[in-house]
Amino acid sequence: MAAILNSRYVFFVLALFFIVACDKINIFAKPHVATVNGSKIYLDEYQIRLKQKMPLLPKDLLLNQTNYKRMEEEVLDGMITEKIMQLRAKELGISVSGGELDAKIKEIMKDYGEDFTNLLVKANVSYDEWRDDIKKEMLIKKLVAVDVNANIRVSEDEAEDYFTANRTNYKMESRVRVSQIVVRDPAKAKEAEARLNAGENFAEVATQMSIAPEAINGGDLGFITRQIMPEPLDDTIFKLPVNKISPIVQSPYGLHIFKVLEIQSAKIRNFADMKEEVIAEIRAQKENAAFTTWLEALKMKAVITKESRVLREKIQKRN
Repeated sequence: MAAILNSRYVFFVLALFFIVACDKINIFAKPHVATVNGSKIYLDEYQIRLKQKMPLLPKDLLLNQTNYKRMEEEVLDGMITEKIMQLRAKELGISVSGGELDAKIKEIMKDYGEDFTNLLVKANVSYDEWRDDIKKEMLIKKLVAVDVNANIRVSEDEAEDYFTANRTNYKMESRVRVSQIVVRDPAKAKEAEARLNAGENFAEVATQMSIAPEAINGGDLGFITRQIMPEPLDDTIFKLPVNKISPIVQSPYGLHIFKVLEIQSAKIRNFADMKEEVIAEIRAQKENAAFTTWLEALKMKAVITKESRVLREKIQKRN
C-alpha cells in the first residue's frame, strides 16, 4: 500500500511540475502579432518594421490616431504578404546563400564607398537589419523569377501585332544634340562669347570655362527632346540651326551659351528596330499581371491569424 501511495505522490509531483513548467513557458514565450500557415510574425520584428517606416512619413500623419492605426495595419499586412512568399520559397526549395548575399552587399557598398556606414547611421538602421532586408528582397526576386516570370512567353508575332496597334507610342520625337557653356558671372559670359566669336573651338572654351558637369566632355549634353530643359533654354535650343552659336541666355542655373551639333527630325520607327523594346514592354505587362494573380492565389490559400490582443496591448502601451 505504501508503495502505491508513494508512486501516486511521485506522479502528482511530476504532473504539478509539468503544469508549472508549461505556465512558465507561456509566460516567457516570445509574443507574436500574426501567424501565417503556422509560421509566426513576432512582435519585435513588427516593431522594428514600424520604426523603419515612421521616419518616411509626414509628422502630421503620425499625430492622427486614425492614420497611425492605418499605417500599423499596412505594415502588418505587408509583413504577412512577405511571410506568405517566404513560405512559398521554402516550399520550392529556393534560398539565398551566404556567398550570394555577400556578393550583393559588396556590389551595393561599392556604389556608396566609405559613406555607406554613415548613411545607415543617419537612417537609424542597424547593419544587421539592413543585411536581413537585402536577403529577403533577394529571396523574393528569386522566387518570382522561378514561380511567375519563368512561365511568361512573348512571341515575335504577338510583339509585331502589339507594335502595329500602338505604332504612335514608338514615334521618335524630334531631338537635337547640343553643347553648352554655363557660367555665373556676366563678365565671364561675355568673355566666353567673345572667344567663340573670335573663332575659338566651342568644346575647348566649354572645358576651360563652364561650371556644368558636362564641361569635361566639352559641354556636350548629348541628344535632348523638348521640355527637358527649362523653357527659356528649351526655346533657344530648338530654334538654333546646326553649328550656330546662341546668344547668352539666363536661367536659374546661370548664364548659358549653346551650340547645336545635330538635329534629328521626328519619325515613326519600324518594328525591326523596336522589336526587343516591344517584347520587353509586353513581358513587363504580363509579368505584372501574373504576379498579381499569383500573389492573390497564395493569399487565398494561406491560413492567417492576427493576434488582436498583442496588437491591442502594443497600442495601449504607445498611448
